[in-house]
Amino acid sequence: MSNAIVIRSDFISRRLQYTLDFIFNQVLELPYVLTSDVNTFAHINYSSLPNDNSLNILKTSPILNDGYFSDLTPEKEKSLNNLSIFPVNNENFFGQDIFSAVFYCISGWERYFSKNSDIHGRFLPINSAIFHDNYNFIFPWVDKWIFLLAKELKIRFNDLPIQFEKIYKLQVTIDVDMAYSYLCKGLYRNFGGAVRDFINFKFQHVFDRLFTLLHLKKDVFDTFDLLLELEKFLQNPLIFFFLVSEKTTKFDKNNSINCSKFQNLIKDISTSHAVGLHYSYYSKNDSSLIEKDKFFLEHLINKPINKGRAHYLRSDMPQMNLIANAGFKDDFSIGYASMPGFPLGTAHPVFFYDLINDKQTALLLHQTAIMEGTFVDYKKTNPEDFSQSFDNIRSSMILGGELVILLHNESFTNKNRWKNWSNFFVNFLKNMR
Repeated sequence: MSNAIVIRSDFISRRLQYTLDFIFNQVLELPYVLTSDVNTFAHINYSSLPNDNSLNILKTSPILNDGYFSDLTPEKEKSLNNLSIFPVNNENFFGQDIFSAVFYCISGWERYFSKNSDIHGRFLPINSAIFHDNYNFIFPWVDKWIFLLAKELKIRFNDLPIQFEKIYKLQVTIDVDMAYSYLCKGLYRNFGGAVRDFINFKFQHVFDRLFTLLHLKKDVFDTFDLLLELEKFLQNPLIFFFLVSEKTTKFDKNNSINCSKFQNLIKDISTSHAVGLHYSYYSKNDSSLIEKDKFFLEHLINKPINKGRAHYLRSDMPQMNLIANAGFKDDFSIGYASMPGFPLGTAHPVFFYDLINDKQTALLLHQTAIMEGTFVDYKKTNPEDFSQSFDNIRSSMILGGELVILLHNESFTNKNRWKNWSNFFVNFLKNMR
């Protein structure tokens, strides 16, 4: 391993190894060797004592010590276009305890101790240590810190095979909260909906419902043929997340899981696409609901369900341990409903580190960087704002990674709150290649 980066540290822990694996193996795609031998030449010296032959990084926090678990608020330095946590103001050392900073972000440390949340119990972006009010999205600061580290290493050790040009992966995902607006709802729900529309003078909705139930008109939410047609313009196949809660609630309004049309839709899509579970709203507080819905979906399509995303993005880091134990391999729940960007500070997927049991898991966290509902329901802006935010996010991905987009089948109806958005999404996807 002659091209390996040698890192000397006063201590070796699972957390430090996890952090170095992420920085060097996953992001920079470089082999590294970790040692505590003071007599070994090292490119990086992670110690309180500087070494003239190494890039010196000062350890400033106990966060990388296995077993340490406390409400820790890192020191923060911020300027107009920069932000860092765990800064170091010593000319003999790199300007940041980057290893502590990276672990703090990618482990979701702050999410374990948050005292404020929104009405759905979700962590707020403004409470994040990497929130910067000069940006309209959560910037991937972790990637920028890693870039600066790699740049400094390249200056000092020009023979290191560090490549700065990275290609990003674009992944469009479809959340199916409700496959059909009228079909597969049952008599009671349709009757109640019709009465409600009539009372509110929404007579066109009453007629649409009637004609759809009589099979004289296609259900307005049935946009799946269009989605599959648009897929040919994308780099990667769509991923579909289906909400299959047995009991409907105020927030879980999916179609009846006993309806053969709904079941056949899921089966058909699963023959050529990855299908994931959309964890129901109340599953955040009841893991048995996830296991029950996963069991139903697996037996319906006769395939293992390895991917999942929480409805309303209502998820937190402690719950990820339950997700991992339920057999999921990929989770797409980490994302802000009210703000685009990268909540964990990186554009790269991250293996969930279980801080409660102090170990890395096999669950890979894919952050949802941009969701159409953010702009319609929260920011209440326009398609141009979505497009600008997408371009800003894409430009920020200096070390590549993964850009996950969340859309809904309902978004392509061109009805109600999606009026004037549907055509935009069609053209947006057509220009993805």
